[in-house]
Amino acid sequence: MTGYLPDSWDENNLIEDFEVEDNNFKGKLPPSLAKARFLKDFRASRNQLSGEIPEAYHQWENLEELYLDGNDMIGELPQSAVPFYSGLQELSIHSNGFTGRFPVEHFEGTFRIKVLSLHQNQLTGIITPSICARRDSSRSFTQLVTLTADCDGDKIKCDCCTCYENGELIEDTGS
Repeated sequence: MTGYLPDSWDENNLIEDFEVEDNNFKGKLPPSLAKARFLKDFRASRNQLSGEIPEAYHQWENLEELYLDGNDMIGELPQSAVPFYSGLQELSIHSNGFTGRFPVEHFEGTFRIKVLSLHQNQLTGIITPSICARRDSSRSFTQLVTLTADCDGDKIKCDCCTCYENGELIEDTGS
């Protein structure tokens, strides 16, 4: 499919899964999609989407999976404790142009998060020991299965990540 994602969502929409990965959609994410208050799974990976994550998306309370990897997204992730973070289980935003500090503090108190795929961006910060402890396979239900980051230069500091430098996989320290 090609073109732009529709921007005609309203409060009466009951959509829970919106999956449009591996298409040729372009342009910005539609602001009105924020009105899809029951949305749990948003997958728009490997398209030609650009711009920032609309601020209205930060109010999604039911979102469990967000996949925006492989696009041309830019901007910073929200730094405040917005509803967006409370239910997330999978966050895959690698291979974009996101900048700024990764708000790790919003993931320390949750055992829900299973995927944090952050590499090939311009994110900075520190992945804390409490997050790294979640990589332990004995944690079973609460295990953080995937944790990737850019570990070069002044980007993300991490002792347990699958690391990338200059866009290339260099070390898988997370087991």
